[in-house]
Amino acid sequence: MSRRIGMGNVLIQTVIAALLLVMTQVHASNTIDNAINKNSASEARVHTKQVITTVDVGVLATRGVFEAKQRWQPTLIWLQSQIPNSEFRLHPYTLAEMETAVKQQSVDVVVTNPGQAVRLGRQYPLSWLATLNSKLGDGTHVIGSALIVRADSHYQHLVDVSSEKIAAVASNAFGGYLTMQLAVQNKGINPTAFFADVSFLGFPIDAIIYQLRDGYFDAAVVPVCQLESMLEEGLIQPGVFRVLDDISPDNFACALSTELYPNWSIAKTSAISAKLAKKITRALLALPSDHAASIAAYSTGWTPPISQLSVDQLYRDLDMHPLQRPWWQEAAVWIKKNQQWAWVVFLFVLLLSVYHLMLEYRFSRSERKLKATLNRLKEKNAMLEHAQRVAIVGELGSSLAHEINQPLAAILNYSQGGLLRIHKGADASAVVPALEKIQQQVKRADDIVQRLRTLINKRAVAKSSCDMQVLLTDTLELLEYDFQQKNITVSRTCLGNAVALDTDVVGLQQVLLNVLNNAADACLMREASAPINANIRIASQYSDDRLILTITDNGIGLTATSEELQNAFFTTKKDGLGLGLAICRDVIEAHHGQFSLAPADPAGCRVSIHLPLPPQ
Repeated sequence: MSRRIGMGNVLIQTVIAALLLVMTQVHASNTIDNAINKNSASEARVHTKQVITTVDVGVLATRGVFEAKQRWQPTLIWLQSQIPNSEFRLHPYTLAEMETAVKQQSVDVVVTNPGQAVRLGRQYPLSWLATLNSKLGDGTHVIGSALIVRADSHYQHLVDVSSEKIAAVASNAFGGYLTMQLAVQNKGINPTAFFADVSFLGFPIDAIIYQLRDGYFDAAVVPVCQLESMLEEGLIQPGVFRVLDDISPDNFACALSTELYPNWSIAKTSAISAKLAKKITRALLALPSDHAASIAAYSTGWTPPISQLSVDQLYRDLDMHPLQRPWWQEAAVWIKKNQQWAWVVFLFVLLLSVYHLMLEYRFSRSERKLKATLNRLKEKNAMLEHAQRVAIVGELGSSLAHEINQPLAAILNYSQGGLLRIHKGADASAVVPALEKIQQQVKRADDIVQRLRTLINKRAVAKSSCDMQVLLTDTLELLEYDFQQKNITVSRTCLGNAVALDTDVVGLQQVLLNVLNNAADACLMREASAPINANIRIASQYSDDRLILTITDNGIGLTATSEELQNAFFTTKKDGLGLGLAICRDVIEAHHGQFSLAPADPAGCRVSIHLPLPPQ
């Protein structure tokens, strides 16, 4: 009995122990499950707290924001898929906005054309990651410009549109303006004159082609393949435009007017790490050529960055490289390095300036003296002219006395006749004719005195209208008595319609008196040796623009050369002053005319006076 009880106790203890073991295992299992669950939750929490790296990508939007997103967003999606925990955000920019973003470091990566790439890379800390590889040409050199015109225009070559109305993107647009500017310069054309009427319309470039189509411009400068892209997209019709001076290579599908330069490039700013830049480069180089991102970017993928030397050379040739300094900065650097030579140059320039000032002072003083001397010479010349006129009046004394005596004698006769009629008891009507005759003779005497007074007075500088034929008549009236005493006949001819001249009347009459007196003296000198019929011929010929007055005598002719006779104080007369012909030449030249002497045929002298006529 007791044995069975003991065995029962053992059985009960065994069952209790088994239960305890099972409970222990269950508790352990629950503990492990709880631990596993806790670890899983912890891992989940860690995964949700991982940081997403945001990369801001600035792209040059040459054809507008929409086209830029269509072209480059697939590339950013590719990068985001290749670089875990990253987010690439697209920012389309204009040229100015791109430069501002790089300057302010508000973007991490930039995608732009080679012109802006070089300008930005020479001014800001950029590291180039890759170059876009194109399916055109060699793939890396595909940037250039095309000068397009309407197909129906008459322009055939680049030089034909010089100074015409030209449209372009911007003055600093590489593939739209700068490459064309260098091409124009290389052809020997002044770019400033060629682009004298250029208008910069900015992005998008499509609008430039539309305005050219609508006739607002004669030509347009656009990036290479822009025209072909719009044709492919159906934005313009075929055959509407032409490219001038196409020099595209055989394996190049687009027409262009300039050389080709490196393709677009991608670079990182200092805002992102080199580690992330390395991942971006690997992802770009791994982009397949047939991937949607490559197709959207008009490329076959990316290649390691290529040399931008040709772009640097372009900026140097155009004298606008970002590393070029203005001349005054170069001069300042040279002065700092060569201070001794700089002082030598400064002193040399200072001495030259002082010497120049001394020369200016001496020249100014000499000029004042010369002007004073010229004024005195003019005064003396005027006095000599006046003296010569007084001498002429003296020579004409007998002629003047005869001229005045004639009206005085007539007045005496008419007055005596009138008195006789009055004494005979005639009425007033019988005396009136005599009084009228007396009045006419008084007027004639007054005219003679006035002519004499005008001749004696100093010649006025002011000019007035004068009829040469009337002036000849007045002059011959002064000489009429003298010529009658010397048996000299005068004949006159006039060809053409007489035109009034704007002349110095007194000076011109002095010329006529001198020439006619000389002719009369020459005739008398010849007659002294052999009897002749002394005569003087006066011919006037009017043409469209000038009067040619020729006075010919049959006297002894020229006894010296024409140049000698016209020199002051040279004379062949015993009592002559040697001023007559010199004054004649000066007076005629003052009228912008010509005075010349020549032998006459068969004997005598011919004086020619050419005077310009006023425009009709």
